[in-house]
Amino acid sequence: MKKDMTTEEGIRINKYLALCGIASRRESDRLVEAGEVMINGRIARTQGVKVHPGKDEVVVKGRILALPEEKKVYILLNKPRNIITTNRDEKDRETVLDIVSVPQRIFPVGRLDRKSTGLLLLTNDGDLAHRLMHPSSLVEKEYLAQLEKPFLEKELKNLTGGMRLKDTGEKVSSCKAKLLSDGMQVLVTIHEGKNHQVRRMFWSLGYDVKKLDRVSYAGLKVGRLRRGEWRFLNKKEVKELYQKCGSS
Repeated sequence: MKKDMTTEEGIRINKYLALCGIASRRESDRLVEAGEVMINGRIARTQGVKVHPGKDEVVVKGRILALPEEKKVYILLNKPRNIITTNRDEKDRETVLDIVSVPQRIFPVGRLDRKSTGLLLLTNDGDLAHRLMHPSSLVEKEYLAQLEKPFLEKELKNLTGGMRLKDTGEKVSSCKAKLLSDGMQVLVTIHEGKNHQVRRMFWSLGYDVKKLDRVSYAGLKVGRLRRGEWRFLNKKEVKELYQKCGSS
């Protein structure tokens, strides 16, 4: 996967000038060569110098530059199996950002493990992402779990009543669940986001999850999107997300 420069690493000056709308990258190199670019009060001497937006002061011909405010985008992806839910992967495996290609620097809201599929929200709106993931928002997430053996109806109260995970003793809150397909599938709705929570809940009761698909998140549903397909949310959907996490 091609890795874009981040603001933490710095942006090459020619790219920064281009993003600010001053000139093309090639013309920006010429401006640097001509001594027309100043960084923090000093003339930029090399084309490869990097700047940190919001930290470094860049001046071209007396004009202080700033990046234009990035347009907020909100994307719903139907995540396929074996795709990593991160911006980058140290093992160079395929990530969700290899599927969703937009000019904005987006990131996934929450996680789906590599083997899990289904609805994933991606955005560059850090405020909304923080609100949605905060425990106080109680945002519901609905999963369809396919098990290796039928789930017994008498175990439902143990699954939904609030339980301690067998591996760590960690307490999880009460949830909702419904048996489907003679118990081979269970629809589970939680409002927490502990690591591998649904899989660990079933494992604590003696069941292995063969497939796990997130079918709903904060009221959003995959709809007609097939695996690997994505779309932008509309204004109404974004407004409803803000409402669900306690913000207008």
